[in-house]
Amino acid sequence: MGSAPHLSREHAVTRRLRALLITFAVLAVAASPVRGATPDPILLVHGYRGSASNFSELQPWLTARGRTVVALSLPSQDNKVNAQYIKDQVAARGWTRVDLVMHSMGGLSGRYLIKSLGGAATVQAYVSLGTPQYGVYPACALPGFYGGQMCPWSTFLGALNSGDDTPGGSAWATIYSRNDEIVPYDRSRLDGGACLFQVDGITHDGLLHSPTVTFPLVLAGLDDAADSTCPTGGVFRS
Repeated sequence: MGSAPHLSREHAVTRRLRALLITFAVLAVAASPVRGATPDPILLVHGYRGSASNFSELQPWLTARGRTVVALSLPSQDNKVNAQYIKDQVAARGWTRVDLVMHSMGGLSGRYLIKSLGGAATVQAYVSLGTPQYGVYPACALPGFYGGQMCPWSTFLGALNSGDDTPGGSAWATIYSRNDEIVPYDRSRLDGGACLFQVDGITHDGLLHSPTVTFPLVLAGLDDAADSTCPTGGVFRS
């Protein structure tokens, strides 16, 4: 009977220690980086006069690696219209976070969404493939609403590239080929703070069909943190 108070004190200490351990565990989980949790859903955005079918290889490749992936067919050849459509598609699915993977002109729609339509709060990673970030001269012959926004001196590109061309806290990555016959590689880069992935021997459309070269770079860009340390193969440009 005389030992009961002693045992009671031991039980009280044990309970306090258990409570502290639980508290530390909860704090550790809360402090874990978001990218260590379930990966963000991915929207695949095609380029000029393309469609969702352009991602017939990349989409299943990403899905096989545990990603939720939706390929969009955009409603127009106007980046402002397409950016609003992308925003509406994200909202319709109830997503509060999303990653964007875009080919060619689609990358301009994604940038407009982030810079001008409040997408910086939602887009966690931006990965472009052969996007004419600084324009291509053949587009100057097209109407503005039908691809002409890709002209280097278009009003659209002038506004898009004014100030910081990689705004917000997204992880930015551009993948481009020195053998791209449509978009010269020096027009595909983003110089405001992005990871640059340069490849060789791949055409403009070939960027969408290279599971051994470009697909792993897409995944690296998606899983990158928004800082100046790029995944293997990437070079940070600020």
